[in-house]
Order: sequence, then structure tokens, then C-alpha cells
Amino acid sequence: MGKYQRMDKHKMALMNKRNVMNCIAEYGPINRAAIAKKVELSVPAIMEIAQELIQQGMVVSAKMPGKLSGKPLEQFSICGDHFRYVGVDVGRVTTRFALVGLDHGVLGKLKFPTIQVENESGFVDRICQGIHRVIDESGVDKATVAGVCVTMPGLIEHDTGWVIFSPNFGWKDIPLKQWIAQRLPYPVRVESANRAQVIYEISTHKGDQDRTVFCVGLGYGIGGGFYYKGQLYYGASGTSCEIGHMRVANHSDEPCSCGNTGCLEAEASGAALARKAQRAVREGRQTALRDMCEGDPDRITARWVFDAAEENDEFCRALIDQSARYIGSALATTINLLDPDKIYLCGGLLKNKGDFFQRILKYTVEMQMYQAGRKVEILTGSLDEWNVALGATRLFPYFGEDLND
Repeated sequence: MGKYQRMDKHKMALMNKRNVMNCIAEYGPINRAAIAKKVELSVPAIMEIAQELIQQGMVVSAKMPGKLSGKPLEQFSICGDHFRYVGVDVGRVTTRFALVGLDHGVLGKLKFPTIQVENESGFVDRICQGIHRVIDESGVDKATVAGVCVTMPGLIEHDTGWVIFSPNFGWKDIPLKQWIAQRLPYPVRVESANRAQVIYEISTHKGDQDRTVFCVGLGYGIGGGFYYKGQLYYGASGTSCEIGHMRVANHSDEPCSCGNTGCLEAEASGAALARKAQRAVREGRQTALRDMCEGDPDRITARWVFDAAEENDEFCRALIDQSARYIGSALATTINLLDPDKIYLCGGLLKNKGDFFQRILKYTVEMQMYQAGRKVEILTGSLDEWNVALGATRLFPYFGEDLND
């Protein structure tokens, strides 16, 4: 293959169509001249694409008064009645299902506990039952469902939808996309939950589509997603951004689900906080958690650790500070390597009271290289429990084909 590559006419037309569609989705109602300016196509080309989208039922047009002349202008908006998508967030504790229209309006939601994952095929049956149920309960026409995107933590092979390795589930080499596609009459995509998270963030913050964005999920586990040059970044083997398995404690023997020790996820995640607190109670450490758990350390959760810290429990405050320091160390390394425009911190750990986020910022600044990442903004992202499932609905290609395939 030559050094300089050209996109074939089919893919170029598909890309132009997708750009127009995304422009209407983001800015509609919008007229043809405004679309042409934003996507850098001619007005006649916009008219041709818009007419095709109208015929497919994806876009509607209406005459609206012009802002300056008052003369009616044809303006285009997304039609949510013809193409629906299901996003599935298979979390370690809870599995969530969201059904949305093409206009991203939510038509249905469903969630249930994530249990019995050891029986992979049986759990896939439960996922498919949940998909059928959220569609049935919404009352929408099943024929209008254009695709399903299932996300979960772990290494996901982008092209095939194979789960190469999901440490929190103990899954290895599972053909998840194939299994789901065999059970459902809809097109299926399988992705990493962290990539769904970053897509949700950039789609809900105007202007981020043109920026470099790194998103970190801080919850039961820890993972990352990277948006670079207008698209998700996968890396050579599709395993990029596994920040949770960055080693942050070189002398620690804290075991990680990936098989290593001292990983960020093993030291600073919600599961790690709970595990360390449970162990401390069993060892007789002085902490309010001993009374809170009423003799059963297994009941202790990360939220309990934060609650006790709010009551000035010295052990819990130290544990949370250690977690923040490890996260700050990982973020500092990420900034030194990638220098993104923005970093969003999301996930359940940030829902707790206290100054956890501020502590993370403090340690990040202390540990990043001098002047490195001086333009990086570190922000809290969406803390809504549905952001991954909703992000998943935006991962499915509008036109049934991925330009990167």
C-alpha cells in the first residue's frame, strides 16, 4: 500500500452523509447553508444528502422564519421515530439497558443485578432477555430498532466483538458479539464500557468533538477511554487506555484481577477500598467500620469508607487519601504521555461526599512533570448511572458500517 492513501468514493459518500447527520443532530433545526458551512460541503451536496436522509426517515424538514429576512427557510431536524438503538452497560454490580431514538430521546430504561457471570452463555441469555424486555416495555415497533451496542469492562476486540479478557468477570476469549447476534434479530456491536463513557462525555459537552479527551471511570474498577482526532483511539491491538492496570505501587503485593500486583485498580478502585477496609477490620484495626459492620466485615463497601471518613475516622481518611494519591500518580503519567485537552473523571467514587476530587487534583499537579500538560483541564464528568448505557447508543454507526473497518 502506498504512503498516501485515498478514501474510496463509497466511504467518502458515507462519511459526508454521517457528517451531515451528526451536524443536524447537534445543531438542528438548522438550514442547508449553515450545514454546508459547518461540514465544508457545497449547498447542492447538502441538499442531495438531506433529501436522501428525509426519504430514509432519519431527518424531517420544516419551513421556519428566517432570523434576518423573516422569509421562511427550510430547516432540518433529526426524526426520532424511525431508528431506535439499545445501549447495554454490563457493569460488575448492575447491568443497565437504555432504548433511545435517533434524536437521543430516552424511550425506555431497565436494570438488574449482574449475577451468575461465571456461566457466560447463561448470562448472555439474560442480557438478550433484558434487551427484549426494554423494547417490549417501551411499546415501540420492534422493526424500528436499528441496532444494539453492548459494553462491558475489559479488553474488547473492536473488529470482532470478542471479549479478549475481562478481569472483573473472569472472562477470556468469549465471542460475545457472535453469541448475542445469534440470539437477536438486530445488528450488534460490542465495545469497552470506557469508550462508551468518553463518547457520552464528548457528545454532551459542545466543542469537545474537536478536542483530545481522556475519560477515566472511577467505580468498582478503573478504566479509561481516549478520543483523539475526532474518533476513538484503540491502539495497534485495540487495548489502549487500560489505566486501571497501570502499576502505581511498586512495592505492593496487593493482587489485581489482571494477575499483577500494585495496579491502580487494585489500589484505588471502589472494590479495592472495600477490600482493604474489610481486611483492616478483620485484623482488629481501630476504625468506626468495626461497629458499622456489626461483626460482618464482608458487608463493608467503599461508600461506608467515605461515610466513616466524613465522621473523621482517621483510618478511612488515610485510606481515601492513599487512593487519591494513586489516582493522581496515574493521571500525572497520562498527562506526561498524552497531554490531552481535557480529562473527565466519572464514576461512582466521585458521588461520595468529601474532597476526594480535590485531593486527586492536588496529587496530579504535584506529580506531573513541570510545564507538562499546562493546558489540560481536569473536570468531573457525568455522574449519572446511565451515562455508559446512553453512550453505548451513540457508538453504533448510523449507517450500518464503520468507516474504520
